[in-house]
Amino acid sequence: MTTPRSSLLAALLAAILFTPACTTPDPPAERTDAPGGAAIARRAAAILLQVSAYDYALVGSLNGQRDLVVSSDRYAVTVRNTVRGINILASDTTAGAADRRGPVRERLLALADGLVVLGRDLSAYADATDAATLARVISGVATGWQRLSDLTGALPPEDEVARTISRGTSFVVTARAERVFSLTVGPYATLADAEAAARRAGQVEGITRTAPFVVRVGTYATRPAAETAAAALAPKGFATSAIAEEQRHEFARSGPAPDVELWREPARVFDTAGAARSVAIAPGGAWLATGSDDGTVAIFSGDGVLRALPRFTAGVAHVAFSDNGEWLFAGGLTLANIRVPSGVASGTSIRLPTPASHAVFVPGARAFVASASGPTGQPAGGAGAIAGRASDGAALPAPFPLSTPAGGAVLAATEAGELLIASAARGGGSDIEVLRVGEDRFPREILRLPGTVRSLAVDKSGTRAAALTDQGVVRFAPRDADPAKTVSTVAPPSAREIAFSVDGTLYVLEATRLIALDAAGPQRWTVPLTDGRRLVMGTRAIVLDGSERLVAVDGAGTVDELGVGGTVQDVSVSADLARVAALVDGRRAVLFTLP
Repeated sequence: MTTPRSSLLAALLAAILFTPACTTPDPPAERTDAPGGAAIARRAAAILLQVSAYDYALVGSLNGQRDLVVSSDRYAVTVRNTVRGINILASDTTAGAADRRGPVRERLLALADGLVVLGRDLSAYADATDAATLARVISGVATGWQRLSDLTGALPPEDEVARTISRGTSFVVTARAERVFSLTVGPYATLADAEAAARRAGQVEGITRTAPFVVRVGTYATRPAAETAAAALAPKGFATSAIAEEQRHEFARSGPAPDVELWREPARVFDTAGAARSVAIAPGGAWLATGSDDGTVAIFSGDGVLRALPRFTAGVAHVAFSDNGEWLFAGGLTLANIRVPSGVASGTSIRLPTPASHAVFVPGARAFVASASGPTGQPAGGAGAIAGRASDGAALPAPFPLSTPAGGAVLAATEAGELLIASAARGGGSDIEVLRVGEDRFPREILRLPGTVRSLAVDKSGTRAAALTDQGVVRFAPRDADPAKTVSTVAPPSAREIAFSVDGTLYVLEATRLIALDAAGPQRWTVPLTDGRRLVMGTRAIVLDGSERLVAVDGAGTVDELGVGGTVQDVSVSADLARVAALVDGRRAVLFTLP
């Protein structure tokens, strides 16, 4: 039995169940184009710029050029790091383009795909260093620049990327392949057998040094030419030979040199004269000089041409240029002022009781000064000496020459012409004195430090100085009314060398780290090292870490390794702080230009 109330409820329920919906669900939100395209473009441009520059340098090396070159080994080290950057960039690009649509996404993915292929070819060349793979790398770089240009066409204009593309594509590196035919004989059981076969064959191109031992007789432009050469081998006892078709690649480079991008690589490499042990470089890299144990001083032009070869009767421990590069101060037991580039000595040479332990140029006074210990270095063995000459070899006025305690003196010079002198004090410790070269008749003592001073450093302004002693590194203000009140110990006695940068930062080299101390006092940062041996200061701190690793460290503590390619005997920086010269394997000068 139904009631009016139950009938009404049933009607309402039917209306709800069977009435068509009046609304439809919202469509899924449409994905916009891939974000972050500009950032990806900048990163890709930096990668392609680096690879383009290193391709330029590698091809120069393969073609026997001397400027802006890298060896295959150095190239391999660099591109392995580049490949890691490519893989990270490709991963970021793919993640950012997921579930997106539009022209930016498509061009981003095309760029990433091309870079991944380039990365594989770079890795393959680093492992095998074969010409065919290098040709693929060069082609891959060209593809990368084109796809990057395509991407930037879909993005708002950005000057930084446009400049990078323009510069990177100006480094022109080309590869040309041609078909050739090789003629070989072998294989042989031993290297000796292969060498004997090569002698029978006459002139050959080479012998493989690992098994299987094969003699490569020659390479020919056509197969008939190779067959003719093979027939000529038969009378010499070669019953069989092999002809194989190969591709030979020729590489070339042109366009502006990527000197800025390749600052970590040698700007120039050339052989020195004799077994050199010391090196100096003039401002602008105009001249380079080396000194040898046999008494030879070699003066080269900046492009490696030997200009003069003056000689001393004993080993040359020091070579130093004046700040204009016109004069060279060189020698050991005897030191002379030498005109550059003629190599002619000027003025009267200096004779010291022992070979010079320190030699500096004093810019404001236009003078060279050197110091040496006494004949035995012992108090009873005789005094040490400080002597100097004007840059042209003229004698300096009193108080030169100066007598010092038997242990000699440590020297440092300011731009204004002040000479800081550290020597043993009577009763112990070390006296620090200042002499205005060419003005003062006597050195002026400014403070006494405990311990023995091994090294002195002063900044360009002359307002900050530091001493490395056997009790630690101390900092002081030499021009203060009472310098003794400014002394503070800032590093332990384990330090090996000290130097100031142009901005007043004090760098302290220890065996396992480089410390940067702010001009105001606090430690700024440290850089770990393996075996810190030398520290010289350019626009960056240059550190010899061990015997074969030379690094440049900027003011923020960023480390870049310089491609010296051998064992470093000596390293120096030009007076303009922009050029670094390393003496490598005792026979090569390797020059760098700092950014």
